[in-house]
Formats: sequence, structure tokens, C-alpha cells
Amino acid sequence: MQLTFNRLFNRLTSNKGYTIDQTILIVAIIAILITLVIITVGWQLLNRSSGTKAGAQLKQVEDANGQFYSGQRLWPQNALSSAGTPTTNMAVLVNQTIPAASWASTIDQSNLRNILPGFRTSGAGTSAVVYHNFGSGSSTTSTITQQVNTMATAGPDQRLVVQFADMPLADAKEADKAIDGSVDATKGRVIYGTTACLNSTSGGATTIPSAQPTANSVILCYAANTIN
Repeated sequence: MQLTFNRLFNRLTSNKGYTIDQTILIVAIIAILITLVIITVGWQLLNRSSGTKAGAQLKQVEDANGQFYSGQRLWPQNALSSAGTPTTNMAVLVNQTIPAASWASTIDQSNLRNILPGFRTSGAGTSAVVYHNFGSGSSTTSTITQQVNTMATAGPDQRLVVQFADMPLADAKEADKAIDGSVDATKGRVIYGTTACLNSTSGGATTIPSAQPTANSVILCYAANTIN
């Protein structure tokens, strides 16, 4: 290979020029090198942008919680006449045809709207389920839920903890890096593992993973809005 490039260099510095065959060979080599660079850089950019998108969706849910509180002076878990659950708290943010009787008496129903546009949903009313668009995407396992819990790595305060189930590990790592500044599944506002980090008890402690997961799919939790 070194000999070939030496010959090409010698040819460039001479006045003899190239034959058509030699010109085609040089163009082909350059094209192959450019293709390899484009594939490598493009793949890295795609992975990075996907992870950045995951971080943006986590922030979007956090912003939606804040918008709901600003308009109603109540957090989503207090918006219904019955106690909120991880699933119904998300249904409140999209208010997918929730019956009037299901809202708490303090809710201004004239001020309700879908504050999570672009997220796929299924079901209606308090049975509505919200999904993220990563990995399998359309799978019923790609759900988004949230509950008031304490996430020790984000401080002792209670927060609305957002959980993305069935999240590709690569996207979880990139979201972790974008939000926390480094990749560590056990620390920071973004944690993830192979078991659910969000328990069903409002105000309970979030389950913190003990090690960096290696599975292709993980369950990710994000410490969003501070409640107390």
C-alpha cells in the first residue's frame, strides 16, 4: 500500500500525467475513503441525536407538568377525583377525553388541553396510556408513567419521577450524558436498569440500580419536577 501511494506521489510530482486507468483508480480510492468517513460520522451523529431526543422528551414531560401546575395550581397526581396512579398521571397531561366527573372539583376544565403533543396514546379517559417513540416504539411495553417518589441520587426531596419503559440502552446512555454530564446508571437525575425504578407508592423511594446495565433494553427514570 505504501509503495502504491509512493508511486502515485511520484506521478503527481512528474510531468508525465496519468492514464485513464490510473485516474479511475485514484478517483475510486478517494470515493471509498469518503464513503467510510461518511458512514462512521453519520452513524455516530444518528446515535447521538437519538439520545439527545430522548433527553428532550424527558424534559418535555417535565415542562408539561410545570404547565399543568401553572394553569391549575395542582400537580397531575391531584387532578382527578380519585388518587392518581403512574398511568393516570400521564393521562392527565394529554387529557384524552377524560370524563368531566373524573376531574377534581378544583380543576378548571375550560383550561384543559393536550400539553404533550406528538406523543402516541391509546385508550381514552383515565385509561389512556402514553408511549415514547424509542426502540420498538409501537410496542405496548414502551410506556411512559410518572409518580411522586423520592430519588436519592437527585436529593432527598420528593419529585415527579418520569419512567420510560423498554428504552434502548444506547439512548438511555446518551440521555444520561446529556442531562447528567456523564454515563452512570446509578447516579444523577437519570437512572436506568433492568427492573422498574418507579414503584407504585406515591411518595415512596425510587429503586436505584446497583450497577451499569448491559441489557439492550432498560427501564429509565428521570427526576423531574420537585414537589416538596
